[in-house]
Amino acid sequence: MDSINIFIQTRHLIEQVVAGLSDQQMRYIPPGFDNNIAWNLGHIVVVQQLLHYRLCGLEMAVNDHQIAMFRTGTSPADWQTEPDLAPVMALLLELPQKLLADYQTGRFGDFKPFTTSTGIYLETLEEAIAFNNFHEGLHLGFILSLRNLVDQ
Repeated sequence: MDSINIFIQTRHLIEQVVAGLSDQQMRYIPPGFDNNIAWNLGHIVVVQQLLHYRLCGLEMAVNDHQIAMFRTGTSPADWQTEPDLAPVMALLLELPQKLLADYQTGRFGDFKPFTTSTGIYLETLEEAIAFNNFHEGLHLGFILSLRNLVDQ
């Protein structure tokens, strides 16, 4: 499926953008921003799992703690403790291939239609995959902006 290939390529691009950043750079919140690179990475991992797996009634690769830290509407300001970024990075890189394999083997069942926080109605898994690509593109833009600011 072409949309899954775009998803895989986007994740590789995100990996390249954050490669070599220190933990401090990943956690830095510049003036005027509510989130940091670390939050954006966790957020795209969590949202992808919610859209593709939870809405199909399947087990997700993220846990309740990760969902609570990175779901829509959260911020590092809400964190009681800083998240370990190693599992987030591992999921960021592993999950696109898992989605492809699960899709190719027909693992996904019935999709529960869902309206996103931006008002976009998703009726099928394929629409959720396409929307996720749009969503990750937005967050790639945020990550690029943050990357430019932490490099200064």
